[in-house]
Amino acid sequence: MKIAIFGAGTLAKLALYYLTVEMNYQVICFVVDREKNLNKKPEKFHGKNVYFLDEFQDIYGPKDIKMFIAVAYKDMRNRKKVFERINKLGYSLINIISKSANICGDIIKGKNNFIMANAVLEPESSIGSNNLIWSNTTICHNTTIGSHNFLAANVTIGGWSKIEDLCFLSFSSTVSDKIYVKNEVLLAANSFLNNNADKLRRFQGIPAMEHSKIDENIGITFP
Repeated sequence: MKIAIFGAGTLAKLALYYLTVEMNYQVICFVVDREKNLNKKPEKFHGKNVYFLDEFQDIYGPKDIKMFIAVAYKDMRNRKKVFERINKLGYSLINIISKSANICGDIIKGKNNFIMANAVLEPESSIGSNNLIWSNTTICHNTTIGSHNFLAANVTIGGWSKIEDLCFLSFSSTVSDKIYVKNEVLLAANSFLNNNADKLRRFQGIPAMEHSKIDENIGITFP
């Protein structure tokens, strides 16, 4: 299978590893936006050609190649925007799933998910699209994960919980069972959330308490 990776940063490098070493796919090239990379686009990235999106479309149509979008978490809303834009162009978006991940049943309902080493997704759960699920994360049974979320390494989400969209759960954070986390919630590293979380909030601590509100005009961003 021929694949193009949208992005040319650290996450794209990780995607290249999983796609070629673990999944035995053929990565043909990397793709970036012209307006954001006009003066800094490399000719090559890890030995592969790098094209502006318009150049790429002139060479490869949706019937010629599949894509994976490797846009990280610096601007969570931008991850969603890029996903929606590429999806509208008609390219098939694939999921990356590590061989060592334990996926219990047909629970990945969406596309462009990145599920890394030793992640556990238990039965009767549901996973949307464009989620980054990092190494050693556990999503317990009957849990619903929406779309465009970032779950850092060692996150645990208890059974019967629901995570909406555009949430960021930091390293080794835990969501207890039967918890409802609304859109654009940030849970700090090593925190334990045992109450429902309203949208556009930051939580931290054990137990996690609301720390601050997130600007509804910006969403979750990082320097």
